[in-house]
Amino acid sequence: MKKRKFLALLLSGVLSMTLLGGCLDDELDEETEYEEELDSEDEADDGSSGSADLQAYGEAGVDDGSLQLGSGLDVGEMTMELDANPTRAVRRSVTPINQTVNTMLDGTPLPENFYLYRSALPSEYQKAYDQICKGLMNEDSSIVMSVPVSKDDLCYVYFSVTCDHPELFWVGPNVNFNYNSNGIVTEVFPQYYQGSPSSYNAEVESSVGQALADMWSLGSDIEKVKYAHDYLTNTIDYTHNDMDQSAYSGFVWKQTVCAGYSRCFAYMMHKNGIPCAVLSGWANNEAHMWNLLVLDGEYYVMDVTWDDPIGNPANTYYYSYFNITDNEIAKNHSRGGTCADISLGLPLASGTAYSFQNYFDGSAYGTNFDAIDGQTPAQADYDDYDDQDSDEYDSDYDDSDYDDYDDSDDQGGYDDYDDDSSGYYEYSDYGDDSGWWNMLDSSWSQDDWTYDDEGYWYIYDEDTGFVYLYVEEEEAFGAMTEDQETIYWLDNDTGEWVEQ
Repeated sequence: MKKRKFLALLLSGVLSMTLLGGCLDDELDEETEYEEELDSEDEADDGSSGSADLQAYGEAGVDDGSLQLGSGLDVGEMTMELDANPTRAVRRSVTPINQTVNTMLDGTPLPENFYLYRSALPSEYQKAYDQICKGLMNEDSSIVMSVPVSKDDLCYVYFSVTCDHPELFWVGPNVNFNYNSNGIVTEVFPQYYQGSPSSYNAEVESSVGQALADMWSLGSDIEKVKYAHDYLTNTIDYTHNDMDQSAYSGFVWKQTVCAGYSRCFAYMMHKNGIPCAVLSGWANNEAHMWNLLVLDGEYYVMDVTWDDPIGNPANTYYYSYFNITDNEIAKNHSRGGTCADISLGLPLASGTAYSFQNYFDGSAYGTNFDAIDGQTPAQADYDDYDDQDSDEYDSDYDDSDYDDYDDSDDQGGYDDYDDDSSGYYEYSDYGDDSGWWNMLDSSWSQDDWTYDDEGYWYIYDEDTGFVYLYVEEEEAFGAMTEDQETIYWLDNDTGEWVEQ
């Protein structure tokens, strides 16, 4: 937020209508750092490809190229419609939007900066991410936005949530939304599978609980990673079904496709406190999904689906795509495509210490599950919807500079979670330093506002692109476009804005 001096502000009348939002113009660069770095890595000294030949290990021996490798990602259909009220705008809400974090197996909340996609978004879009995530957790049929998001960018924000949160078992791949005449999203309508979140959670916990307990009992993160890899390739069959984009299908039905495999793997990682996200892109010219994970500050990619070839019998293991680098997997995988472009914003995997060949010397095959008898931590409550934030864990995995979003032109207004304006001016929760100055944004202090000798206060909010005004004599809020051509006044009775 920054303050600017504006001259010739015309202040008159208190009217009633919603604040008209502006527009955002956030676009991905034509060539991302991901592409640039891969371009440089792919050139070996002799001019040939630098990608290593991938070997498969396990009782089945080396992959001779005859294995059938699955895909099956549904990138999701995102449809949009102009709002029935084209001038409908969003306004600032005084209701805090808190990040929703999963919890580890012992019930401890994950660190606030744990989620890789969220960390790659600009701060304003992180707020939209948090609101959408909260709505999906609650299975809200409609999410009325209180943070400005361009209709062109909702794809990145929405699918960042679903790729960061594999515990959203009930969320389908499709979404619809409305936008106003300025191109700002006003309302989001997610797709859900039939069934309640509580029932999905109970079935998943019952199905995978012992496996998670076994993982928890292992001594190191790399052993937990291998356990999850082996458990999923041993228990899941590659099969299409009505919920194959959800981790639920893999854990409960034991049948899924790449989206289910990768979300199952990410869920098991999160329950053990290991940062992991699902990557989306293309493999063998088909839409595909795999994983990015972090071990000791280094990034690795993992394709559990391709380590479980179609028709692969139980107790036969492959490790061709176990903790390899982006340079290696680029032989047949590429991030990006439609809404899958969000994966271009995540760091490249270049870690080697925990590759299968380096750590296990290429000799450790499938996990002996019968030899592990883990116990679920006594304090575990499997509460995936705990809003607590934890600062107990230092993170070395939020060092991504892969922010391909430009939020320099952010404009727009704000709307509450619902259209009920009651309590809109409540600010008793803001502490001793509370008053008119933080009614519209709880983070504002009176020092953030500038007083004009003509008898009003003003503040420029770069998040929305509006100049907000407060006239003490009238106890009135105004909002003006930066070009000073349009001004709105807030009706104290309805909590809505009206254009002068």
